Amino acid sequence: MSWRAVHQFVPTLIRGDAIGDHVVRLRDQQRRAGRRSEIFVDVERDETASDTHPLRGLDDHTGPDTLLVYHVAQASRCAPFLIERHEPLALLFHNFTPVDLLAGWDPSAACDLLDADRQLAELADRALIGICDSQYNAERLADHGMLHTPVACIPVEVLDPTPGTAAAEVRPTVLFVGRVAPNKAFHDLIAAAALLVQTVPDVEVRLVGGETSPRYTHALEGLISGLGMQSTVTLTGRVSDEQLTEEYRRAAVFCCLSDHEGFGVPLLEAMGHGLPVVAYDSSAVGETVGGAGLLLTDKSPAVVAATLERVLLDDALADGLRSAGLERARSFSTERCAAEVSAALDLAWALAGSR
Repeated sequence: MSWRAVHQFVPTLIRGDAIGDHVVRLRDQQRRAGRRSEIFVDVERDETASDTHPLRGLDDHTGPDTLLVYHVAQASRCAPFLIERHEPLALLFHNFTPVDLLAGWDPSAACDLLDADRQLAELADRALIGICDSQYNAERLADHGMLHTPVACIPVEVLDPTPGTAAAEVRPTVLFVGRVAPNKAFHDLIAAAALLVQTVPDVEVRLVGGETSPRYTHALEGLISGLGMQSTVTLTGRVSDEQLTEEYRRAAVFCCLSDHEGFGVPLLEAMGHGLPVVAYDSSAVGETVGGAGLLLTDKSPAVVAATLERVLLDDALADGLRSAGLERARSFSTERCAAEVSAALDLAWALAGSR
């Protein structure tokens, strides 16, 4: 015996978003395993309405041996709704950005995070298990008193390009992909670029991601202008899946200086596209990269610029990092993810039976 249905809950479903894509993959995995599986949201979107149901529609889809899985990443009305339900509950925890990294830029978002943390404390008392995409996140749930926090990886696509083709553009390009938010530390990469351009004059730095804090975006634009870097640094804004693939294809190196990552999907995406990776060793970054990239314990502009310069100019080093990154990305396979999620659901089943 096992679960007959596994239904997921998320505040809203956004295609192309790391959590949104993960939700859809998990639904499809459960359906292939022969279970009923639907996605329920607090806020419906026209572009994903065919994939989702409103919270109030759950009663039409629940029954014996049904597990509810809530993706925890922010405060939402999903939390009080699920706390009041009687079905077994599992959390899939994607971590919260530390409040101190946002408070000065977006007080409203910081308040929402405080509310999310309060909701998590109540959810942790109610849930059977907390599934995490990193050991770092599992430790955060353990801090909330959860005893069962299995880790299940997020799969990534590996293009397996021919070594060297990623850097074939005329201008050597440094890429970062992430939400334009203070914790992602776009400003640190811009500061490093101001030094890097002195030794690699034709370098281009492309910062890809949608805006989440207008005040922070405005500050970045002012920094780029103040440093005279308009021809070197580009803030692309949100891009399509096809455009994102092209950004990875044209880049020569991926650089992440983020102060907080619960996992770091773009790091693995970059590796899967054959890019060497340079990253600041914070939060779950080191766990995600493994030994497949250059991890920095100091992200001062001089250190970052010198590291990027070496990767851009040393073909042997770059090729070694590409090979190591591809091997690392391959380890995050769809098969591994499905097996780890299945093991977590089996644990939830056993715990539900013991209760």
